Amino acid sequence: MYQTDWLLRQIEQMGDVLRRLIAALREQRPDDAIALSREAVEELLDTDAEVIDSLSGEGLVTLLSAGGTLDTFRAHMLAELLVARADALGMQGHAAAASTERERAWMLLRAVAPLAEGADERRVAELLEWLDS
Repeated sequence: MYQTDWLLRQIEQMGDVLRRLIAALREQRPDDAIALSREAVEELLDTDAEVIDSLSGEGLVTLLSAGGTLDTFRAHMLAELLVARADALGMQGHAAAASTERERAWMLLRAVAPLAEGADERRVAELLEWLDS
């Protein structure tokens, strides 16, 4: 019961932040989008965003696999945030940084893909296809 309540709260919080982040991107406010992505990372992983920013894609997969099993929810959500951050960085003209974020998202999504089911599986496949193009 507690785990279900926690998961539902996490989904609700992430949904709110993602809505605000997408609105910032649509309104051409990349600085706000990047700030929101950092806030969301801290909420999602309960750690300082600078720690996450210092890790490679493989490092993120390892971090989210503590205990031997990948936390697919957090990995998928983090990948979504990294893709949005890449878009914001691209708007700012930081092509290399945007590419790095897309690569980190790609690594997370490749790890999630074999474990995803239903709507998550379709969304992960969609993001991977977009990142591969």
